[in-house]
Amino acid sequence: MNMTIISTLSQLAPEQQAELAHVIKESWRKLYINLGTYTEAYETDENFWGLPMIQKELTAGNRWLVALEAGQCIAAVLLEATDDSLMLRMLGVHPDHQGRSLAITLIDHAGEIARREHYPKLTLFTSGLLTGLVAFYKRIGFTETRREPVSRFGLQYDRVFFEKY
Repeated sequence: MNMTIISTLSQLAPEQQAELAHVIKESWRKLYINLGTYTEAYETDENFWGLPMIQKELTAGNRWLVALEAGQCIAAVLLEATDDSLMLRMLGVHPDHQGRSLAITLIDHAGEIARREHYPKLTLFTSGLLTGLVAFYKRIGFTETRREPVSRFGLQYDRVFFEKY
């Protein structure tokens, strides 16, 4: 498997660009279904899930770490530089490739990038409703740093923040 950091969409072939958008959308669809917040708007809002969203993040100076297998995008994570960390956002593994430790591979690779670029830590946040995901991050060495109440999609929950040195 090849890992590629992209800072412009032109670094991926057009079919890989479409695959990246598909990976994010498909992996997050499962999350929204599990939360009970899935709606038809999910399928049609390209500004939220499609190439416009990916380009918006790149334009903001963020980067995507993309996992390619046989030239096909199978997993990705958005990397956002903050004042004191490299933040992992929008981690997604296509459902056909889940269960292969690709999320751990992406996180480990992001950790290498953080060290190389002199960020003292990796950070991320997730929904407290996703108890399995909260436990997963703790199991792979992240420390919970705080919780903040959130009201979104008609749900009340805590946003759980993590860091790893």
